[in-house]
Amino acid sequence: MGSPAASWRAVTGGYSIAERWSVDLRDGRRVFAKLATSDDIARRLRDEHRSMAAVDADFRCEILAWDEGDRPLLVVEDLSHGRWPPPWQPDDVQRVQATFERVAETPPPSHLPSNEVYREMFTGWQQMAADPAGFLLLDIGSQDWLATCAPALIEAERNVVLEGKDLVHGDAWSSNICLLDDRVVLVDWNFASYGNREFDRAAWLPALRLEGGPLPEEVWPGLSSWSAALSGFFAASATLPPPEGAPTVRPWQKRQARIAIPWACRELGLPHPDVPYARKEIPLIDAAFEAGEITQAEWHERTEEALIDAYLATDDPRAGSGKGGDEAEWRWARELILDVFPQKATFLDVGCANGYLMESMHRWGAERGLEVEPYGLDISWRIASLARFRLPHWSERIFVGNAIDWAPPRRFDIVQIGIDEVPPPRRRELIDRVLREFVVPRGKLVFRAGRAGRDEPQRQLESLGLDWDGEIASTHPLTGEVRRTAWIQAPVG
Repeated sequence: MGSPAASWRAVTGGYSIAERWSVDLRDGRRVFAKLATSDDIARRLRDEHRSMAAVDADFRCEILAWDEGDRPLLVVEDLSHGRWPPPWQPDDVQRVQATFERVAETPPPSHLPSNEVYREMFTGWQQMAADPAGFLLLDIGSQDWLATCAPALIEAERNVVLEGKDLVHGDAWSSNICLLDDRVVLVDWNFASYGNREFDRAAWLPALRLEGGPLPEEVWPGLSSWSAALSGFFAASATLPPPEGAPTVRPWQKRQARIAIPWACRELGLPHPDVPYARKEIPLIDAAFEAGEITQAEWHERTEEALIDAYLATDDPRAGSGKGGDEAEWRWARELILDVFPQKATFLDVGCANGYLMESMHRWGAERGLEVEPYGLDISWRIASLARFRLPHWSERIFVGNAIDWAPPRRFDIVQIGIDEVPPPRRRELIDRVLREFVVPRGKLVFRAGRAGRDEPQRQLESLGLDWDGEIASTHPLTGEVRRTAWIQAPVG
């Protein structure tokens, strides 16, 4: 580089086991250096350098130096000043889409392989139908579901079109996408090929959704064969042993399968996967915390992963807000808290998920002649990002934080909360804090309603030694089933 290194720091993230360094040179420049650590990484780094050198475009970073050898070294422009999603912002999606189109329109270098070399990757459903044991361990779909859906999924993945003349990046997801003020830069070009531009489009979409972005079909509709091919790839790959040096790749592929399989089902008109993995995992997480096997931070992290993956997998806004059933079921389960609202009220939904309750309360309140100003708080930045995508006019009212230590910017007339927002030992502390710091004096803290006699909040409040100031109930218009909840009035002082 013509200048000695003055300081350097290791760079982490992604799944590469190459050494990566951000290096400050004495002449004031900063560069990014990537060093091969194995024969396989050396081969990949040579592929990356050759592909980047052959593509003269601003959507790839500038090559500054190349040192060949048994352990090659690639030095490129440092992009640490850029923004690396997630979280995604609405304009980001359009910018990345436009960049993919520019990539596809760029003449591919003559040395690149055809997308056809990846054909074997997209036989996952064929493999899992022949030997379903690994798939069933993923806890996404049952044996019956697989038997019902596999024929259509196999047909669709066989129909995926790989042929074409477009330049294809081949590994487009957030860790390889940098957003600068004037351009979008794609890094890690070792999987570059030529073929069908839909490869990059489709491969990006499951991770985008998993990171709180829009549904795949909202970004690029009509990718039904690709949805089947990719969902099969992620699910089949997740059943394999982890590759050397990358132990987190398989869990990440499993989580992408959680998103991609429902996407494929929507595209192909198939039933949704039928294993409620979040319901199975969360009691196990609670038990692990109570046994002292995980910390509170781990409890939140693991609960968020299971719950929000499930929320993001669906296109149903009610299910994405934690409630199954149709709109009548949703209204029966949630509207009853309006019974304690004053004529005009600010409303904070703690655990707001995708924001569907915020918009529902605003709409239902207007029907009653009430003026409801909704706000939302969620511990998951992923689901809060989705809420902001869905409700851009309220994006400044949607906060990310843990209610146990979040500092609210204001107090609210009505706050709704679920008692299970924190581990069991801290639930009394949470309620006391929300009453003290979130609710205006004489305002109301309302608990999410439960089915009468089973999971109504009054039972949980009793177990915490708490009294309540009032109860509200709602009767299902068709079944006559009752939901009940309780509220506590915040003290004056």
